[in-house]
Amino acid sequence: MPWNTPTVRGMIEQVNRLVAIETEAMFMARKKKLAEHRAVRPPLVMSHSPPTSTPAQPHTVT
Repeated sequence: MPWNTPTVRGMIEQVNRLVAIETEAMFMARKKKLAEHRAVRPPLVMSHSPPTSTPAQPHTVT
């Protein structure tokens, strides 16, 4: 059965509210986004700077 006929397109329009219809481009974009999300990321590198030479001012309660 050929799938790109007016009858089949009409049936798809009828059920459009019940199902999600995506084109091949939409499918590939969704798969690419999912692959990028699951990709290995570089590790986080934390560097702690040495304390500054100026001491912090003490807090006073008034």
